[in-house]
Amino acid sequence: MEIKRIIVARTDKIGDLVLSIPSFFMLRKMYPEAEIVVLVRKYNYEIVKNLPYVDRVLKIDDYRQRELLEKIKHFKADVFIALYNDTFVAKLAKASRAKWRVGPLSKINSFFTYNKGVWQKRSKSVKNEADYNLDLIRKLDPKTFEERYEINTEIFLGEEHKKAVGIFLEENSIEGQILVVNPFMGGSAKNITDDQYVELLKRVKEEKPQLNIVIACHISEEERGQRVVDGIEDEKTYLFANGGDLLNLAALIERADVYFGGSTGPTHIAGSLKRKIVALYPNKKTQHPTRWGVYGWDGVDYVIPDEGNSSEDYSHKDFDSYSEEHRKKLIDLIVGKLGG
Repeated sequence: MEIKRIIVARTDKIGDLVLSIPSFFMLRKMYPEAEIVVLVRKYNYEIVKNLPYVDRVLKIDDYRQRELLEKIKHFKADVFIALYNDTFVAKLAKASRAKWRVGPLSKINSFFTYNKGVWQKRSKSVKNEADYNLDLIRKLDPKTFEERYEINTEIFLGEEHKKAVGIFLEENSIEGQILVVNPFMGGSAKNITDDQYVELLKRVKEEKPQLNIVIACHISEEERGQRVVDGIEDEKTYLFANGGDLLNLAALIERADVYFGGSTGPTHIAGSLKRKIVALYPNKKTQHPTRWGVYGWDGVDYVIPDEGNSSEDYSHKDFDSYSEEHRKKLIDLIVGKLGG
């Protein structure tokens, strides 16, 4: 079938978006002449805009609902793919009037929306989110998909992003090994407390006194990040509070010798950039590395504090089970990846 224009919707969080990059790439491999249009939230715009195989990116936040529905209609797409489905994405799919509408079949509205749907119960978490996405791409043309299959998770930085980080490193006279730590998350998975991060990183510094530690966070959490820096009480610990382009953070992570963080978007960015990673993840099925781990890169070690604890309370945002044993394991992994 001739496909001239494909709309792909991935309108949720940063990590989800990064795990969708292999799907965007495979669409280009399968349909080299088609125009690929990606719908995203504005905070993910820069990542997708820089992908060389995506032709157009729409920030859905820039439009009122009625305006966006009209715009999608006028695209006259041949294919609409919902890598993530909710009520609004289903409306967009219908508005597109695409001949082929691909999406996960799980909620009732999806059965009336997608004529090339794929039955998916993602909550069972039997594979990585990226593989669930790729299953939807395969549905378009299984034969072509298998013939041209290739995993690609790469993100692309601009010179302006590298320059911004270069200025940060120069202004702070940062030379030598760098550990980038992203200690804050949006609540999508369990984490350790800020004080536990402080104690852990103090112990890392005891092992590696000359190590530069950069605490990375969004500008909205600058005060909290500064408290972590102050708590470590070391002159070679710095705060990078990013109030600009998300790819500035990616450029910082690219300069890291090791990255340490939880189950959050920057961890997936570190995976896309092929950095050495130590990651803190929960054992809960819907948050476990099987579903939400780094994709297409094996340079990551996971520490799962609640593994084996059947009484872990997942209504708490912090791990009940985090212990000295877990802290020591994290220290050993970070120091080991730094080469000491």
